[in-house]
Amino acid sequence: MGLDSRTLLFALMVISGLIGFSLAVVSAGENQTGLWTWARALAVEASAWGLVLLHGSVPYWASPASANVLLAAAQAMKIAAVHAYKGRPWPGWRCALPVVLMAALMFSLPQGDFRGRVLYGGVIYGLQLLILLDSLRPDGVLRRTRAWRLLFGAALVLLPLLVLRGLAAALRVYVFAAPDGFVAPNIVQVTAFMCVLSLDIVGSLGFVLMTKERSDFELRALAMVDFLTHALNRRAFVDRAEKELALCRRTGASLALLMIDVDHFKRINDNYGHAAGDAVLVALAAVIGGRIRKQDTLGRYGGEEFAVLLPGAGGTGAMVVAEALRKAVAAMPVPAGDRRLAVTVSIGVAVCSAPCASLEPDFGRLLEQADGALYQAKRAGRDRVIMGTQREEPAAPTVAAAS
Repeated sequence: MGLDSRTLLFALMVISGLIGFSLAVVSAGENQTGLWTWARALAVEASAWGLVLLHGSVPYWASPASANVLLAAAQAMKIAAVHAYKGRPWPGWRCALPVVLMAALMFSLPQGDFRGRVLYGGVIYGLQLLILLDSLRPDGVLRRTRAWRLLFGAALVLLPLLVLRGLAAALRVYVFAAPDGFVAPNIVQVTAFMCVLSLDIVGSLGFVLMTKERSDFELRALAMVDFLTHALNRRAFVDRAEKELALCRRTGASLALLMIDVDHFKRINDNYGHAAGDAVLVALAAVIGGRIRKQDTLGRYGGEEFAVLLPGAGGTGAMVVAEALRKAVAAMPVPAGDRRLAVTVSIGVAVCSAPCASLEPDFGRLLEQADGALYQAKRAGRDRVIMGTQREEPAAPTVAAAS
């Protein structure tokens, strides 16, 4: 084999150090994504490989004893980096315990017991890999993306190599019993170092790409959500409505649209200030969002106007939902300084029933119908719900259960 262990150890030291330095430069002082902790882990790892490379030239306590403790500390820091990425505190005992066990092991084994260090140290490293894999389990923050697969796969590949290396040591393969075993050019050692090198490169790349994917996801979410009320903004709501209408056309299901407008909103702003107006909008979005189904969609259409999509709701069901929302808003006092404002809304309802199956999806037509009903509610005295008139021949509406 062309590569020996010393060459790979030197490559590990240089590559870990360069990747760690690069990540430290781009993430210095910022650890929201965990990059800063990951960078420091690689720096500690590079120091450890440097000590391993100096084995025989430095005291035993420096190499391999301290070197193995530093490697365990680096893995613990990678686990902490994953938790920082997820916005969670680092798991103290899961990070610290393997490092303490490694220190106790390295400083208690006889100096010449290379086989014991490989065997028992491998158990601790394996435990740390299992903890890392457990931390990488998909949840509400971590998702099964391609970048996640890179990091997860790189960590997963190391497990069987640790088992193979431990078995070789347990079976007293000569190179694992000799004092210079770690530099012997055998297939197990070289393969193990190659896999560690791949974890540094592929795993670090996967972690960096994970942070990029999350940033891209957050930017897309920000582009779709109204910053004040956290409802969908107008563009995102229209996109969702067009998709729902296209689905109605394919399946023949019904779809209802509610246009909701705050009554006398300008008067609220003029009399109590724009902060009070903002409080009204936030409270209104919270009330509506808490009383519609998961499959329904709430959006802020503009100013004090909100829109709600009710998939599967016919005329009767949509009117029931709209009336329930109107009453909930009327019962919602909004704090404004030392006052509590009473707020009412007017709601226009439009329904695309079974004939949607024969129509081209056109949100503009449904919106025009709901807007017309909303203006009728305003002219009729406000604080009421009015159903718009369908232009198409109506069919029997599908009544959806209101929540």
